Amino acid sequence: MTGTMKNFVVHSAKELRQLLDLQHQQPDLRLGEILVEEQLITRQELAVGLQRQKDGKGKHLGQILVDMGVVGQVDVNIALAKKLGIPFVRLEGFDLSAKMLSRIPAHVAIQYNVVPLAEMAGKLVVAMENPLDVVVLNALRFNTNASIETVMAPGKDIRDLLQKFYSQIEETEAMEDLQLDPVGTQADTADMHTIEQEAQRKPIVRLLNAILVQGVTKGASDINIRPEKDRVNVYYRIDGSLQYARTLNKSLLPALVSRIKITGQMDIAERRLPQDGHARLVWGGKAIDLRISVVPTVKGESVVIRVLDKDAGMRPLEDLGLQEREFNDIRRLIVRPHGLFLVTGPTGSGKTTTLYAILNEVRKRHVHLLTVEDPVEYDMDGVEQVQISVIKGYTFAQALRQFLRHDPDVIMVGEIRDEETAHIANKAALTGHLVFSTLHTNDAASTVTRLVDMGIEPYLLSSTLLGVMAQRLVRVNCTNCLEEEQVDDFVREGLKLAADEKFYRGKGCDDCNHSGYRGRRTVCELLAVGPRIAQLINDGATTQSIQETAVAEGMSRLGDNALVLARQGVTSVEEVFAVQLEG
Repeated sequence: MTGTMKNFVVHSAKELRQLLDLQHQQPDLRLGEILVEEQLITRQELAVGLQRQKDGKGKHLGQILVDMGVVGQVDVNIALAKKLGIPFVRLEGFDLSAKMLSRIPAHVAIQYNVVPLAEMAGKLVVAMENPLDVVVLNALRFNTNASIETVMAPGKDIRDLLQKFYSQIEETEAMEDLQLDPVGTQADTADMHTIEQEAQRKPIVRLLNAILVQGVTKGASDINIRPEKDRVNVYYRIDGSLQYARTLNKSLLPALVSRIKITGQMDIAERRLPQDGHARLVWGGKAIDLRISVVPTVKGESVVIRVLDKDAGMRPLEDLGLQEREFNDIRRLIVRPHGLFLVTGPTGSGKTTTLYAILNEVRKRHVHLLTVEDPVEYDMDGVEQVQISVIKGYTFAQALRQFLRHDPDVIMVGEIRDEETAHIANKAALTGHLVFSTLHTNDAASTVTRLVDMGIEPYLLSSTLLGVMAQRLVRVNCTNCLEEEQVDDFVREGLKLAADEKFYRGKGCDDCNHSGYRGRRTVCELLAVGPRIAQLINDGATTQSIQETAVAEGMSRLGDNALVLARQGVTSVEEVFAVQLEG
């Protein structure tokens, strides 16, 4: 960063006041010209970026230049601030008071990743990553009842400041409002009536909202609230890995868990038995379903909240990231009028997302589609969905029996858990229905053995089974911090990799929370049942024989497909090795 761009970087409230007085006096400058003038990019690089912008149908020039690797995101943001005549603020130098932070409710600040910095000339100065976002500006005006003056700051700086200050404020407010003992003894002796009243108080409501919104904002699939001996830890599961978020005072646990139970329509008086509940969070203009599990432990009640984002879970089949061969084979199999198609893998491998993607494809044919699930995770238009209730004795098997009398074309069973469900699902496939389901097996070929062990006759299975897709989720490298991966010799030997073959992984940066990964992608192996495989099933062949024949017919193993992604730089050898170990 050189030249006059330094003059737009602010480190204190005093500097901010001085620069705001000048912000409207800047000439109309172009982003590319600013970057060239500051010698951050060359004229040739700008020309390439502008051409890509033209070909890319309106993608922002700054993002294009970052993707090209010719300039960093921070330098682009500073240049953009200069173009707009807006100060670019580095938040490390700001000492914010509780009074100032209270101008924006914590859940609003976390949801939109904004932070109030000062009040000047009758306006509330707010730091934002994108000061031109009209939706955020309207939300801020509504929640603060004030005129807003925007400045620009790195998203990571804002998140760090929110984590540092708002977490403390929400917790301190709750402790003071509820007059709780910081040591935590009061929490164990308080009666249920008192705890119920505390759960309804605004500080506890705001504290829970902040935890939920921050989890959703970070893209967490699960939110863990775990009691320890003298504290409560909050974790978010992001891209399959648990990440520590914050620590709460142990005294807040009873009121916080009671608030969660009220939200999930559970019994707050029951503290000795596990409970499940459901709730819905409206955030960013969309509804997000929450599946809640509360389990009593010797240190207090532990909570896990599964975040079910319909937009993330309801993905088209082509967005799963499958290899071309598997994608085409799946589309060929699911247009069959009847038969059984299974998706297998361990818990958390993305089976449900794949099933919904398949159903999205199938319902385009305007068929009568019924599902039985536990629970129903995503609402689908044009699909009749039924949720089982084991407590009431309504099982997968009972629902399937009724389905066969309800004139379905396609049936989706959330999971084949027992012999009875397996038999009825296979019977449905025999009697002219297309049946989809999931099963817990490590690979595609062993699924056949598992079904036979569950009592399905091989001659019946060979005539109904269309295919088995075994899958895993691998983490995707962060493209902003790629570097060459150092692969251990024993890993190269295990994966049969050449000593000079290069691979890449994310080093870790602000964009990926220093994990090196952003997002996950499906890898699979697809066993399509043709005449030779069907004959092997009918003859009671071993898993190894079925697998070898499938590979000979063109099936790519899980590890092989993961390795293809590593060779493309999409994921790391570390992820490939994990898939191999699981398989």
